[in-house]
Amino acid sequence: MEIQAAKRVTVYTWIAVIVFTLFLMLCVPLFIRMPLATDVVLYDLQAQTALSGGTLYQDVFETNLPGIVWLHMLVRPLVGMSSDALRVVDLLILGGSILLLMFWNCRNQFSITAMLWMGITLFAFYFSLTEWCHFQRDTLILFPALVALWLRRKQTDRILEAESLSHKTSVLVVWGWGFLEGLCWATAFWIKPFVAVPALCVWIGSLFLIRQPRKMLIDFSGLLLGGLTLGAIGITWLWQTGAWPWFYETFTEWNPEYVAARKAGWNPLRFAQFLFRFYPWCLLHLIAVPLSFSTVWQCWKIHKQSKSTLETGQRDTLLLSLMYLGWLFQSYAFQHLFDYVHPPSHLLAIAVIGVYLGSRAQAQSLNLAWKMGVFLFTVMAVLSFPNFKPERIQLWPTCVLNQSNLQLKSELALMVQVDWDDLAAVKAFLEKQNLKDRELHCYNSTLVYLYPELAVEPATRYVFFDSILIFCPKHRRELMESVKTSPQKLIVTDLLESGFDRKTALAKSPNSNQLTPPAYPVSLKGAYPWSQPVVFRAGRYLVHQVQRPLGRFPASGYIPTEEQVREIARQQK
Repeated sequence: MEIQAAKRVTVYTWIAVIVFTLFLMLCVPLFIRMPLATDVVLYDLQAQTALSGGTLYQDVFETNLPGIVWLHMLVRPLVGMSSDALRVVDLLILGGSILLLMFWNCRNQFSITAMLWMGITLFAFYFSLTEWCHFQRDTLILFPALVALWLRRKQTDRILEAESLSHKTSVLVVWGWGFLEGLCWATAFWIKPFVAVPALCVWIGSLFLIRQPRKMLIDFSGLLLGGLTLGAIGITWLWQTGAWPWFYETFTEWNPEYVAARKAGWNPLRFAQFLFRFYPWCLLHLIAVPLSFSTVWQCWKIHKQSKSTLETGQRDTLLLSLMYLGWLFQSYAFQHLFDYVHPPSHLLAIAVIGVYLGSRAQAQSLNLAWKMGVFLFTVMAVLSFPNFKPERIQLWPTCVLNQSNLQLKSELALMVQVDWDDLAAVKAFLEKQNLKDRELHCYNSTLVYLYPELAVEPATRYVFFDSILIFCPKHRRELMESVKTSPQKLIVTDLLESGFDRKTALAKSPNSNQLTPPAYPVSLKGAYPWSQPVVFRAGRYLVHQVQRPLGRFPASGYIPTEEQVREIARQQK
């Protein structure tokens, strides 16, 4: 019987290996050729500014901590400026996170087969996401956070297994590993500070497990000093590069408005759209949250009743559950309802459920309800998985044999933020204009791709101009002053991002002399940038020739209505 069981495990393991290999062979080329999100291109521009001698926050505006820019500054000189290369880096960092999650429960009789299927599921989730979620800060910080989680587990084991910390070497070892863990959490914090919430949850969990104040004080001092050390290094860099005053101004005078704008993003329609894009993976939270709370409650009961140290499997599950609950809480409580915020909590949810299922399967106690649930979810995931659709599979040979281009990106994009064919037409037009640095102003954030494609610097330091105008309306004067003093010659606008629906934005005027759509308020005067004459159009994109004086801003970052046009004219009189 044992020989048959071993053979069965071997067969199942090899099946998982083959499926894993074939799955990666299908998905990796398609993933690498997808377009980058606008945020990623912005961080590239910021990194190039800093690398070429510019000053971050002064020469290019940024509302976030500089950690993500540092990462781009580190990676880009090594791999080059292609989108494919950055996606390879993204895949490597994600692979590190997935390996750490796969092997999290390996010391608790977690089978190789279970680990392989967990890895397949984790990759399947990430490959199902739109390009808006790739190489974004939230998923990137998961890797150093998981490294810190592993160090926290090892530190917990080390303290519980030590007989005494009276020996000097033992104290230094505990303090040193705490210091290293602090460096990992601080690395993630510099990229996105919200990681502090799961970090705190994990540390409180270890405090509950150890319950030895003297040992925890030594551990905490190392942990804190590690974080402060990396924090001091980052602040020193900001000070020496001249970025500190601008960094301070941004976070004290601009960011309060930006943070307050998060509330406006939470509405029923956007939440429904978010759930649709994350279907069926969002359903996993309905399972992972109760499992995690159940783990916390059971560990509390066991400790309260027996007053003994929990077993390694219980400790591991508790720390992972606390990491997941903390991450899920901060992503919904403190952040925007943006897709890129939520992949880490889903990856952790998969790990929580996978650990539970793997342990039950190993103990042969997985009941029929769980088996049916896994089967139904697998069916939903397979049917909705984008890379299994025939039109994407047909692109696989092209992705393997060719580098990405605008045409291929347009066919692989899963979220229509950009009409790539029309953007390519705009690029071709602009290439003939012999533009120099700061002579092109891309008004909408979706147009940021034109800067690296044309190898020109933005007209102002506000690269995401329309977004900043919308989120920071009290600073409209600074924004207008920046465009007035810039040497811009051409402006590109995106009608879809500026208030038009797609049908209205793509409509053509019956008047052959009018490049703008019929709904465009042609009577605009002195309303920047809409009153600037249009010299080229490609679908939803307009290219405006700059004529001075530029005029004033309308009431918002969107195209004004005819009524607003009349109000602007009245104010100017």
